[in-house]
Amino acid sequence: MSLRVTTSLLAIVLSLSGCATQYSSDRESWRRQPASQTTTEPVIKEPVRPIILPTTTVAPAEPVRSLPAAIALRDQADSASEAGEHQKAIGLLERALRISPQDPETFISLAQNNLAMDQPQQAMQLARRGLSLNPTDTQRQLLQSIVERAQAAQ
Repeated sequence: MSLRVTTSLLAIVLSLSGCATQYSSDRESWRRQPASQTTTEPVIKEPVRPIILPTTTVAPAEPVRSLPAAIALRDQADSASEAGEHQKAIGLLERALRISPQDPETFISLAQNNLAMDQPQQAMQLARRGLSLNPTDTQRQLLQSIVERAQAAQ
């Protein structure tokens, strides 16, 4: 019985080695092709034509509308600011900003209160952030004037 297993294994090994030899000889013959057989003719490409997309006009984005809760906080902050309580106004405006983070009006009030607290650097940063949020023309003018006053105060 042991002789049969040995013979079977020998037959398997020989058949596998025959496959490997045939494969390696095929691979070698492929590598040894003359250079004249492996060259191809150059491909002539046509010039690429640009794709022209139809032009569309993009309407300017609408100004951001404040949420009612943010408006209420801004009103409270205005009252605190008029009373000279600028720190309280800043706290209220920061809450309003968490509710409506894209509202340029809140940035205007925050920047004005920071100027009143003699913090021109902070006021300038807030005004510049407000300018990046698509303010109306009036809001843009207010924010730019805050930036100029903050630069002068430094």
